[in-house]
Amino acid sequence: MDEAQGSSSSLPPFLTKTYEMVDDPSTDLVVSWSASNKSFVVLNPPEFASDLLPRYFKHNNFSSFIRQLNTYGFRKIDPEQWEFANEDFIRDQPHLLKNIHRRKPVHSHSLQNVQGQGASPLTESERQSLKEDIEKLKHDRERLILELQGHEQEKHAFELQMKFLKERLQHLERRQQTIVSSVSRVLQKPGLAYLLLHSETHDRKRRLPRTGHCL
Repeated sequence: MDEAQGSSSSLPPFLTKTYEMVDDPSTDLVVSWSASNKSFVVLNPPEFASDLLPRYFKHNNFSSFIRQLNTYGFRKIDPEQWEFANEDFIRDQPHLLKNIHRRKPVHSHSLQNVQGQGASPLTESERQSLKEDIEKLKHDRERLILELQGHEQEKHAFELQMKFLKERLQHLERRQQTIVSSVSRVLQKPGLAYLLLHSETHDRKRRLPRTGHCL
């Protein structure tokens, strides 16, 4: 037991806290082991950043957490989700964590020397991870452009419908005003109103049947 505690205490805090966070069953809705048990998946990045990171690392910067993972050799293995793996980060095998080491930062002068020797400063896994991230960003950008175009078309159709309804309302208002004006003119001329009423009464009398003759 003492040996295990000593081994754990000698590990970088980032690795032990990350393992503890992933292995905790109470966090499975936010971050959990994958089906293979050889990687872990951040299922809910907003809650991961707002709740778990402050609890374990005293910050809420998801990008900083990912940079730390890259520093310790983790790689993103699924472009469609936040899934990370390291060959020594395996469920129920915390003793393998001692094999994970922090990479030394590449300074500008050493980077120039490496490039001058014709070698890449990035490992193949890092290059693949960056490539997958770029492809995901391109995919997300294209999806957002399509959504924006769809919203623009909906907005244009809505504006046309609003214009049609406004024109129809204006037409009805003009007709209503014309009718009101006509009625007002009739009411203001009693003689004209009398003629219209008399004409209507005369027409009704002409339509009545004659009853003056009997057989």
